[in-house]
Amino acid sequence: MSTTGPERAETAPATAPAPERPRSEETSWRRFWLLTSAASVSELGDTFLQLAMPWTILAGTGSPVLATLSLGVQYLPFVASPLVGTLIDGYERRRVFMVAEIVQGVLIALTPLLLTAHQVGLVLVVLLVAGCATVASNLTSDFGLLPALAPADRMTEAYSRYGATTQLARCAGPAIAGGVLAAVGGYWALWIDAATFLVTALVALALPRGAKPSVERGFLHLQLEGFRSFLRIRGVPRLTLVLSVYNLGAGAVPTVLLVLASRTWGWSSGWAGAVLAAGAGGSALGAWLGGRIWTAAPRERRIGRWFTVCAVSCAALLAPWPAVVVLGFCALMAGEGGMNVTTNEYRFRAIPEELAGRVNAVMRAFILGGAALSSLLLGWSVALPEHLLRFSPALLTSAVAVLLWFGLRGTPATAAARDGPHRPPG
Repeated sequence: MSTTGPERAETAPATAPAPERPRSEETSWRRFWLLTSAASVSELGDTFLQLAMPWTILAGTGSPVLATLSLGVQYLPFVASPLVGTLIDGYERRRVFMVAEIVQGVLIALTPLLLTAHQVGLVLVVLLVAGCATVASNLTSDFGLLPALAPADRMTEAYSRYGATTQLARCAGPAIAGGVLAAVGGYWALWIDAATFLVTALVALALPRGAKPSVERGFLHLQLEGFRSFLRIRGVPRLTLVLSVYNLGAGAVPTVLLVLASRTWGWSSGWAGAVLAAGAGGSALGAWLGGRIWTAAPRERRIGRWFTVCAVSCAALLAPWPAVVVLGFCALMAGEGGMNVTTNEYRFRAIPEELAGRVNAVMRAFILGGAALSSLLLGWSVALPEHLLRFSPALLTSAVAVLLWFGLRGTPATAAARDGPHRPPG
């Protein structure tokens, strides 16, 4: 993947968003909040499932391996995101979002029946397919529907509001799931979770129809076009490289922190869950701040500052005191929340609408691939006896990400072209 080579003549300018349909700002925000509400319910369902499914499988089979696999198969489809992205670009976006939510709801509703029949293997297959629908839903809402619904001149503010709201849903998810599991048991918890996806699909009915792709082309052609465009669009390979390097060390910090809290600090599951909820709250705060601070600076500089916040926060993870580690973790999640807002806006400005599904899917495959490798790297380092070494991979890769981001900027003219005229939120 080249990040410093010469730009090609046919490269799409990073500052040219997709053509906007005329619409009043009030109508835009109303539709934006409909989408945000739907995506938040979907996010709540995702986090609900991540707790309810392994808990139910563990209670039914007594196998921690199967319980862990039930999480792994839900993340595996993200590595195959480019295939899903090609399908997204071939159909109208609202329909893709609705179908993806309905598929998730129907498949999750089947899992209690399969568990009752002791068909855990089939449950894992069902979760794998549902994970593909999750990828389609996330890509469509984040990079297809949201830019088309929010006011075009307030995109930073829109991503900030969207990120803060969905992260608050993630913060509430584990607590709600735990209460439902205790009250009605695993099977009913899964059926309630399935209902959240169907509610999201119904909410999406109120969204306006988008434009249907006008050119019919073969799947392979669309796939190759997506990879070629990924390499050609200014700034996209560079951003993907930096985010992948960052995730290589920091992507699995929340999961590994759970292991540290349980095995080393001897904390209860309740306290460990509270830490993760606090981290989600920090992410929501960072997303809110992402549209409100440093807005006068060029986009590239803002992204670099959020990378720096994450790197400094990772240094606190090396402290020998649990309280400092937890504070560092919350600061890290806040940095990532702000980073998500600024990088999502950057991607919206850089990637043409007709390529949004495929190019973002290619990016996500590399970026989340780094997060998957982070589980192996931090899973090894967290078992080391010296606290200074446990999160050292996160500090190392976040520092390298800062250096890469500022070091691969190219010529001043190129950087200025990528930033373009900045539009602060109103």
